[in-house]
Amino acid sequence: IQEKNVMSVIVPEMNFNVKEAEVSSDVQYGYLNSSSEMDDAIERIEDVLPKLLELSEIEKTCQLMADEIEKTRRRVNALEYRMIPQLQETIRYIQMKLEENERSAIVRMMKVKDMGQSI
Repeated sequence: IQEKNVMSVIVPEMNFNVKEAEVSSDVQYGYLNSSSEMDDAIERIEDVLPKLLELSEIEKTCQLMADEIEKTRRRVNALEYRMIPQLQETIRYIQMKLEENERSAIVRMMKVKDMGQSI
């Protein structure tokens, strides 16, 4: 089993090398107590097993990708519904304070100017 990176998600990559001679020789059952259906079943299992292993790799990859999508969705929701509105509110507050400071500076300058003219 190896790992590969798919869109920043580490997923398993499985490579199975099954030799037909090894599989057939590993099957141990008596010919006296078994029927031809058993031979057919073993052949079908040998045919289906690589596909099942590939399916398990794909399922695990899908599961890991779905988990990552869920995490990303939560982050996006946190940004969209919490962080961005808070930052917008902070921006409005800072703008309001800056405008207030600017108005008070203008008023101060006007009073200083009036005081200078009255002398």
